[in-house]
Amino acid sequence: MDADVVKKFYNVNRNVISSQEQEQLKDTLETEAAQNDPEGIFLLGRLYYEGFCVKQDYTKARHLFEKASEAGHDWSTVYLGYCYYYGRQIPVNYAKAWKAFSTAAKNNNHCALYKMGDMYRDGLYVTRSATQALTYYQRAIQLIDPTIPEYPNIAARIGHCQAMGLGCTKDELKGLQWLHTAQEGCYTLLTKGDPYAHLSLPQIEADIQKTVASLHKKLIKNAYNVQYT
Repeated sequence: MDADVVKKFYNVNRNVISSQEQEQLKDTLETEAAQNDPEGIFLLGRLYYEGFCVKQDYTKARHLFEKASEAGHDWSTVYLGYCYYYGRQIPVNYAKAWKAFSTAAKNNNHCALYKMGDMYRDGLYVTRSATQALTYYQRAIQLIDPTIPEYPNIAARIGHCQAMGLGCTKDELKGLQWLHTAQEGCYTLLTKGDPYAHLSLPQIEADIQKTVASLHKKLIKNAYNVQYT
């Protein structure tokens, strides 16, 4: 698939893209998908999954993800996992979600790894384990840099674990650093019209507030005893 088309899909600012540009992007991806290009099939599925350039339709999206996944496209397998994990116009099926995520994780897909971490965190299909969850989050973030859209989500999870002492020794300062990184990353993505960036913000900001309050209680009170003349 044309690298410029892929780049345009991932870099487009959804806050400012015109209707004409949306139509052109849709037509291009439909053409690529019709030629059985796995990346084109996946990106067209993304349009339907997110309701971008087209009317949202999870069923169409899932069928496209299934087709591209069968051709070995890892990201399609991840999104197929999303469909089962969240129940996108189908019953929730954590066994199938786990199978999809673990398949993509074998090729070091960072998104698949962090969703497996979520399943350990919440005890979905697998036995609940904060230690295993954090291990998967750490594996995932080591594969990417802060420019990757999923970075804030993963940073938020690591920050939550460290600030709350879940699966590791509690370290509120390190946790707060990760949480602030996640918060900044989400707002940066929002300026580009990212469709998912707002979802993590309430939990991130609640964690920041809780962690700051705890640190303030432990540390600031002693500073009040210092007098300057």
